[in-house]
Amino acid sequence: MSSAATLTSTTRMALEVLVGREQRRYGRMVAYENVAKKVGTSSSWIRKFLAGSADVKEPRLTLFQNIRASYDNLCSRIEEENRADELRLMLIRENLNAATEGFAGQAGPQDQADTREVNR
Repeated sequence: MSSAATLTSTTRMALEVLVGREQRRYGRMVAYENVAKKVGTSSSWIRKFLAGSADVKEPRLTLFQNIRASYDNLCSRIEEENRADELRLMLIRENLNAATEGFAGQAGPQDQADTREVNR
């Protein structure tokens, strides 16, 4: 595969991710419009490019850079959301473990084994 073909294929994949993310939130047509505004092209160009239409031109360098920047921003937001989720879940786990610690001393032998399983 040539460098140009690789660039086109990668650009198409990035656009598919951007449109897919917006589509889950707003629906297909609004997703095309939103992504088009972000990257500086028309929604019809995006639809044709993603469909592999022969009558659509390959993205110019500035458009590719805009698509790449939008994709990088999306990845950064997702990573930040994941870190926040991990922190929130860790705090919940700590609170649950703290709440069940007091029960371990009062429980019978069978109940203590069950509590240890929960705390893992």
